[in-house]
Amino acid sequence: MYTLTLTVSDHITFQLYEASMNPVKRKARKTSFLILLGLAVMVAFFGYQTEHHFLMYYSFFCLLVVLCFGNVYLRWRHKIHYTKHVKNRLKDNPTEIVEIEITEDQIRAIDRVSNSTIKISEITVVNEISSHYFLTLSTATHLIIPKTIPALNGEVDDMIRKVNIPHVINLDWKWR
Repeated sequence: MYTLTLTVSDHITFQLYEASMNPVKRKARKTSFLILLGLAVMVAFFGYQTEHHFLMYYSFFCLLVVLCFGNVYLRWRHKIHYTKHVKNRLKDNPTEIVEIEITEDQIRAIDRVSNSTIKISEITVVNEISSHYFLTLSTATHLIIPKTIPALNGEVDDMIRKVNIPHVINLDWKWR
């Protein structure tokens, strides 16, 4: 039995990882970027048509700013969003103490509100980054395991190999 402490930072890392790997959310970020570009072009065109030179030049300036810094802004804005979401959800209990035990066919997790037994066969994929394992279950829930205990990391790796669970390794992942 291993004792882990899950912090707000662990939950934020998970949310950011999911947002960066989810194709729907990635497409939404690209769409937001294109909307900013389109809006700047439309305002520039409007300024040109109505001969408002200031409006036209200002929108061209905004277009250049969006081209150079639009993705940086959207990345920053989404990180703020996910951080607020996690902090609001965990405001009463910012740290969680979880006890985890991995056996041959199940994972037992004990926290302050539950004593859960998860069948290893119900794990659909394991995502691994340099600091965490994210186990996705068939019910679309996730189990976050920080890589703070080397013995637990070895057990997770052995479990993945023995049961042949799909394993996605992104050790160089960073929020982008």
